[in-house]
Amino acid sequence: MFARAYDLLMADVDYEAVYTWLKPYLKEHKTILDAGCGSGYLLVELIKNKHDAIGIDIDSGMLSLAYDKLRNANLQVNLYEHDLREPLYIKFDIVLAMFDVVNYFKGLKKVFKNIYNGLNDGGIFIFDLYKKEVLKDYSDYIEIEDEPIHYEWTIRSNASQLIHQVNIGEETVEIKQYVDDLSYYLILLEDLGFKTEVHDGMDVRKHYIVAHK
Repeated sequence: MFARAYDLLMADVDYEAVYTWLKPYLKEHKTILDAGCGSGYLLVELIKNKHDAIGIDIDSGMLSLAYDKLRNANLQVNLYEHDLREPLYIKFDIVLAMFDVVNYFKGLKKVFKNIYNGLNDGGIFIFDLYKKEVLKDYSDYIEIEDEPIHYEWTIRSNASQLIHQVNIGEETVEIKQYVDDLSYYLILLEDLGFKTEVHDGMDVRKHYIVAHK
C-alpha cells in the first residue's frame, strides 16, 4: 500500500527537468546505475533517452511498480532488489542516487565505499541530500490531502533526523531520514578518493553532489 501511495505522491515531480539537469554528466555509451530507483520515474527518462541503465532498490514493492511503469511505456530495463550497504557486483560508469536516497541511511561510510568500489575508474557518483536547515523548517509539519489519495503526513525533527509518519487509510508508516552537515558527507567521499563538487539544483532544500572517482 505504501509503495503505491509513494508512487502517486511522487508523480508531480518534473522528472524531465531532473533529467535535463543530469544530462551533461550522462555521456553516450556509459553504463548507469539508478541506485534507489523507487517506482521507476527517473529510469523511464533514462531509458527513453537511450541510456544504458539498470535500477536497484531495497523495496520489492517499489520494484514491482517500476516494472509495471516501464512495461506500460514499452521500455525494457533490468531491475534488482539490492541494499546499498552490500557490495555492488558489477561496475558502472555512473551511479545516481537521487531524491534524497542517501538520507535514508544512518551512517554512510559503507554505502559510499560500496559505490566507490562499484564505479569504473573515472566514474561519477551523483546524488542529492537535504541541507541541515531542513531540520528546522520541518520541526512541526503536517499535510492533509484528499488528492490523488487521502493521506495525512506529519514530520517531526530533532538534531539529526526527519521522522515522517504517513497515514494512508488504516495503514501508518514511520520513516526516518538522517541529515548531517554538508562537511560530513564531503569528508567521507574525499577520504575514499572522490573529488567532489557541490551544486545548486531544482530543489532549494537540497545540496547536489557530483563526486568523481
